[in-house]
Amino acid sequence: MKYTLDTSLNTRLKNSDHDAFVSIYNRHAKELYYFVNKYIKESSVCDDIIHDAFLNLWNARARIKDSYPVHYYLFRIVRNLIYKEIKKRINFNLLFQNNSEILDVKGEDDVEEKVLDKEYTEIYNLALNTLPPQRKRIFKMSREEGLSYKEIASNLEISTQTVKEHMSLAMKTIKDYIAKEHDILLKSLFILIFYNKL
Repeated sequence: MKYTLDTSLNTRLKNSDHDAFVSIYNRHAKELYYFVNKYIKESSVCDDIIHDAFLNLWNARARIKDSYPVHYYLFRIVRNLIYKEIKKRINFNLLFQNNSEILDVKGEDDVEEKVLDKEYTEIYNLALNTLPPQRKRIFKMSREEGLSYKEIASNLEISTQTVKEHMSLAMKTIKDYIAKEHDILLKSLFILIFYNKL
């Protein structure tokens, strides 16, 4: 899908226009569901993530910038929700593997979630900043904005093969950085969330 910036829609959403919100939902809910379903197979969990993503978008509507397409925010929100879900599952499985006491994992404290989100975002940005400018731009267009390799190639006027090569090198660089500087859980989460093509 080719994305365009609709500043009027952004403005209406910021002004709490419910019709604008419904329009955004109708445009993006289906593709976001398919994206989530690549990593989370249970349809009910996918539905919950999509619901939470749009709820988060609505709650943060006052902070939306006119210069950013709404799908940019949605993909970023969804990516973080996938991260939380996978992290919860990994921690849950580790409890059983270690024969530890089973804990309640229905939800995390809001403060703890904010700390984890901040930590994850900081590590992700540090890893991203190790990339050359063009490679970083291509990676963000793919993984944060949800563009296909073909769409990126068209926007940057380069070949699809060049995009693939940049993405492959970006993946290796970021994965190696996380593996070297941070724990194995973060490395696993990175691979699960980012290693497949959109």
